[in-house]
Amino acid sequence: MSLANTPLPPSSPPLSQAVRGPSLVPLYVIAAVLDAGFGSIFAVLAEIKNHFGLETFWIGVIGGAGFVSSFAAQISLARYADRGHARLLIRLGLAVAVLSMLVLGFADSLFDFVLGRFLFGLSEGMVLPAARRIAIAANPARAGEALGRLMSFQVSGFLVGPLVGSVLFNLWGGVEGVRATFLFTLFAVLACTPLVIRMRVEEASEEGARQRGVIRDLLRERCMWGMLVAAAGYYGAFGIYEAIWAVFLDDLGASQVFIGVTLTIFAVPIILMAPAAGRLAARRGPMRVALLAILVTIPSVALYGVFENLWLLTLLMVVQAVGDAVVMPASQLAVSKYSGDQLAAGQGLLSAVGLAVAAGVAIASGAVYESLGAGVLFGSWALVMVFTVLAAAWLGREDIGASAQDAAPEKI
Repeated sequence: MSLANTPLPPSSPPLSQAVRGPSLVPLYVIAAVLDAGFGSIFAVLAEIKNHFGLETFWIGVIGGAGFVSSFAAQISLARYADRGHARLLIRLGLAVAVLSMLVLGFADSLFDFVLGRFLFGLSEGMVLPAARRIAIAANPARAGEALGRLMSFQVSGFLVGPLVGSVLFNLWGGVEGVRATFLFTLFAVLACTPLVIRMRVEEASEEGARQRGVIRDLLRERCMWGMLVAAAGYYGAFGIYEAIWAVFLDDLGASQVFIGVTLTIFAVPIILMAPAAGRLAARRGPMRVALLAILVTIPSVALYGVFENLWLLTLLMVVQAVGDAVVMPASQLAVSKYSGDQLAAGQGLLSAVGLAVAAGVAIASGAVYESLGAGVLFGSWALVMVFTVLAAAWLGREDIGASAQDAAPEKI
């Protein structure tokens, strides 16, 4: 049976309706700290390349390792949040994040950096689907807004991470600056321990929960396939950014501080717009809104490889960030609509598909960038994004044509 025109999101999630409003703040803070860690890794990749003598290809492998591990966690572990283990997943994920930063903080070889990034991806893959499930189920009528606010906090962390990393690198310089960046993130994750201990979540009951065939059931929904195809194209671009963005700007003469500042500029529109974008998606239909927003980002992706002026590239980033602010909560809300009571599994599947593509793109990006240049790399992926949006629109035509009232039965 199609879920495309079912109420959005499920009106009777297994989690307690008592988890709402201010009680979600600890969840938001934890997500922000994790993304700060991701941002800190992202910002110092060029310095890792320079100070440890790594080729660009291996920088892509480091980035890809995190995508691979996050994919594995989200496709295999996210479902346990639907079976009463959401808080346990968050606790274990933060413990793995601490281990990751220890490895990265004392890394002195390619293997160490790959292992550290692999562990951090595993951490994110455990925490984020559980966090999204809690946010959706806390107040179904405002699920879009909650997802948008969660994204806003995540991107705030991503904003702070590169900025702090750039400052620490400039204070210490060289290898010590790289180590200081990761150790700062380590202490930030440890500071979240009281939040995790005190966070109260009435877990979903395991009784009646689907134990097998969860992913297979999710894939029976045609519109789910549409969102997964769209996610493949959209998140593939992030594989490029993870692998070569810092190196790309460094090759154009950007300083480490400038790289950190550009990431900050990219984050600001998402922080400001994501909650409202989630509400918009709930009113107008999340799949339709998500696909239109992806179209907004494609020209920026195509033009990154055309221009070499750093300020013009920054302007393109702002345009893309406006689209990203809408894409992220809208796509998550759309998937929650097609997931029934398997909220975390659906979120995990969405992220896993995007991450699988991003991992492959990240690993290949370094080689393509070195051999063919930025123009071919960004331009070719922009074409891929166009095709995936068209395919997603065809697969999801049933839902895209639905009225705004069908998409959001309760006014937000």
